[in-house]
This record gives sequence, C-alpha cells and structure tokens, in this order.
Amino acid sequence: MTKLTGQCLCGDISFEADGEVPVMANCHCTHCRQSTGAAFATLMFMKQDDVKITGTPKTFQHKSDAGSTMTKHFCGNCGTPMFTQNSSREGMLGLRAGVINEHEEFTPKVNVYVSSKMKATILDDGIPAFEKMPG
Repeated sequence: MTKLTGQCLCGDISFEADGEVPVMANCHCTHCRQSTGAAFATLMFMKQDDVKITGTPKTFQHKSDAGSTMTKHFCGNCGTPMFTQNSSREGMLGLRAGVINEHEEFTPKVNVYVSSKMKATILDDGIPAFEKMPG
C-alpha cells in the first residue's frame, strides 16, 4: 500500500491517498501538454475510493482521441492541475505527480502517446514507450 498526500499551490485543494498504485505513467498527448502547460503529464493512478479529497476542484471535460470523456480537476483559485479521470477507466483517479508530497514514490513505468511528444523531450530508453495508449 502506498500513502500519498498533496495539495495545490494555494492549499485550497488537498488529498490523502492510501492504496495500490497500479499505473505510473508519463503522457505526451497534446491534451495533457495543454492542460499542464508542461512537456508531458506525469500521473499516478489509484482507485478513486482510495483518495480522500478536501476542497472542491473545478472540472473541465473533453473527448480523447479514442472517444472517452476525460475530466480534468484543478484548483479554481490558483489553477493547479490536480487529478484526471477517463470514462473508459471507471473508478480510477489519476493524481498529478507534481502535487504529491511523497515525490520519491513516483517512478514512471511507461511513456504513452510518444507520437505527439515534443521533439525536445528525451525519453528514458529503460521505460517502455507507446505511440498511443496501449491496449
């Protein structure tokens, strides 16, 4: 079991999580780059029921290239991206690794959507990379 805590820049939104982290990934898709303002999104996925959120994030929804509804959760005060959800992975919540206090717990296991990564982004050859989202 992994215990994680985190908060947005202003502290209005925080969370405590305790559970398994089956997926740790870097996503290079255009939507993740746009929503984070970074070269890629770095995410830890957990069961939504294992995460207790304090405060009420604002949300924004859009469609993925596969047609899933993606929900981005962010602080309405400071704008910090906090969580993400994918309708095709019901019950799971992606925690943005940059807001996690226990940053040493994050070790990416995969890079996805490398077909749309920024040219300047250097990938670790030791981490599997997929052109799109695998299976």
